[in-house]
Amino acid sequence: MNPFNGGWLILATLLVAMVLAVARLPADTPQWLAWLRPEWGLAVLFCWTVAAPTRTGMATAWLLGLLFDALAGPSYPFGVHGACFAFAVFVAAQLHERLRMYNPVQQAVVAFVVVLVAQLFQGVVRAAVTNDVEWTWMMVLPACTTMLVHPLLAVVVGGLADRFIR
Repeated sequence: MNPFNGGWLILATLLVAMVLAVARLPADTPQWLAWLRPEWGLAVLFCWTVAAPTRTGMATAWLLGLLFDALAGPSYPFGVHGACFAFAVFVAAQLHERLRMYNPVQQAVVAFVVVLVAQLFQGVVRAAVTNDVEWTWMMVLPACTTMLVHPLLAVVVGGLADRFIR
């Protein structure tokens, strides 16, 4: 990634996504509210891959995923975020021409499916390795909230890509 050709902007947005992903809720908030947190890293990486597919790739996804694994601590096996991010980048890179023709709401449905598959993969791996996964319908909520924030995120990232990268 060339930092002089908009790479700095991609890195900055990914860093913001990392901060949003690890930001803690106040101690007195209900436990179920934590399930409403969108998958910021996955969503931002997906949007950048659709908007500028030559600027983000599998290496970026794996490195960012490993950083997310380090931030998540021992509750996530090392490499699970990297695999999920690489999956999202693969889907976005394969379908970026088609996804660009979709409006942001249609893109959000695709992002929902990608995040849902990633959530299920993370749950299966965590259940196999740590055996501390609570299987509940609330596991779908991060995919739903990611779908809700995706249209705004896609418009912002697309505008930034048009202005600074293309």
